Amino acid sequence: MARKFSYDAFVFRQRPNAPLQASFVATSSDIDSWARVPTKRTGNIRNFQRAELPQHVNEVMRFFKDNDTNASPTAVVVGFDPIRSLGRIELVDAGGKAITKETVHPGKPVIGKLTITVSEEPDAKTTPELVQSIVEHFDLVQRFIFQELADITGLTGEGLKLLMSEFQDRAKQGKPDLSSMDASDEDDDVEPEDEDDDSGAAAGGGENDGRSSTRDLSDRARTALGGLTPSEQQVVIGRLEFLARMQQPILGDLPEDVLLQIAREVRDEVKPALLIDGQHRVMGTRGLPNIPFLVCAMPDAAWPELAFQFIVTNHTAKRVQESLLINIVGNSLSKIQRAAIEDRLRDSGIKVGLIEAVMKVHEDETSPFFGLLAFGLKDESGFLDAAALRNKVIQLWYERKTPVLELFDHFCQGRLKRDRTDYWKSEDLWFDFFIAFWSAVRERYQGSDVFSKELAEKGKKTPLRTPVSKLMTATVLKIFQETILANIAKYVREKEQKEGVAIADSIRNSTVFMELVKNSLKPLTPEFFQGWTITGFDGSRGARDDLAEAITLVVEDGKSVAVLKKQPHRLYKE
Repeated sequence: MARKFSYDAFVFRQRPNAPLQASFVATSSDIDSWARVPTKRTGNIRNFQRAELPQHVNEVMRFFKDNDTNASPTAVVVGFDPIRSLGRIELVDAGGKAITKETVHPGKPVIGKLTITVSEEPDAKTTPELVQSIVEHFDLVQRFIFQELADITGLTGEGLKLLMSEFQDRAKQGKPDLSSMDASDEDDDVEPEDEDDDSGAAAGGGENDGRSSTRDLSDRARTALGGLTPSEQQVVIGRLEFLARMQQPILGDLPEDVLLQIAREVRDEVKPALLIDGQHRVMGTRGLPNIPFLVCAMPDAAWPELAFQFIVTNHTAKRVQESLLINIVGNSLSKIQRAAIEDRLRDSGIKVGLIEAVMKVHEDETSPFFGLLAFGLKDESGFLDAAALRNKVIQLWYERKTPVLELFDHFCQGRLKRDRTDYWKSEDLWFDFFIAFWSAVRERYQGSDVFSKELAEKGKKTPLRTPVSKLMTATVLKIFQETILANIAKYVREKEQKEGVAIADSIRNSTVFMELVKNSLKPLTPEFFQGWTITGFDGSRGARDDLAEAITLVVEDGKSVAVLKKQPHRLYKE
């Protein structure tokens, strides 16, 4: 049964090319009926969301419940999903004529009426009712998801059905999801950690990032997904696996609490609107009678605009964890969509190119850091905070900072430094040499736990996920990287001065550079990384200097690790 929500709206545009905005008043229970929080639980890593914090939800509920003078004067911001809102949103003026972007001019607001149509159904309670509710939504959810995926893959509906049949077969056979989704997981009551804390990523209460691989798929499926980026592949796999779980034989075997969760997600899937800002206010008051909020809606904005508004809204003094914003920019928008709003994001202080570099380090299977970055999402496998690794490790390579500038300038083209840096980035030269350096490190310490993907306490539910190795934190990686690169730069510089061998001849390609790194690391045995007594590298410059000095004493001055420990150096002193 269809239910219509109608609101008197104040419709306006702020700038000549800005999206249409409609302001109106709606109760939080109404908003909850037609708007959803775009989470990643349904396999869609393109969705952007701020982690739902139950403690915050409860605080909002008490704020409104305990004192009837309390009010929240700021607006709830919503956008309408271009696919799900089609034909379900009507915006008309006082005369019943449609209001469009073309009919509303900046500085000249229009009074109108916004009507939202949604399907209303009784709440399912028993297991059979829950299963029936989920199955009955399948056709509509499939239509919406196929429209999303057609835009990503270029496949027709029939092509997507053929692809989905494989995921349905896998689900029936009980094979684990490629995207490692857990529909029963709820958000943790954990505040995001400071972005510079590199000892691990915050649990952050977000959703699983849906890392996936095509390796376990058939040749036909791999071919269909072969031309997509890793992020796009994850979107397709995650969404098809979500659909595959909506089969009656599978649902009948699930416990009731899991069915309740899936039923909620399925009903959210068909809501026409997205909550961009204000989710905790809505969640905290939807069960209270008639709590109205000012709503600022964007009724005709495209998906990139909605993602842009979320990113900018939350890039504030008390903002979403920086690593999560990296994930949103990297995964919620395609490369073409990012390009369309790149200048606007840059003007807002968000470096899109560097974010893409971070995602490449995380997603490219040739990267030694493949799958090791963490974005503040629940149950993710990575532990190196994405924002910290961006600032302390990746940025040096991507932006050609010293000594990278000196070592590899001969590979760049262009008269101006800016042009040469643009070439360095556009040709992915930064990535080639980044891979060469860290692959040499990984190869040097193969068989030890120095370059490790392991955590010290597996399975422990904690905001900080501690790696086994002393090396594997962003600050130590930064010190290690800068010290080794400085040593190599000194070596090739002296070779040029004493022997007349140009740097371009000493570093002819990434393979030669990789050998230089390996040679530098030979005296730096795995034992170097054991027995450190100095800690607090993030908070103490002295500790960082001591680590850099210890590395230099071994790789440049020829002091053995055994001697360094015997003296002992401050790094090991009790």
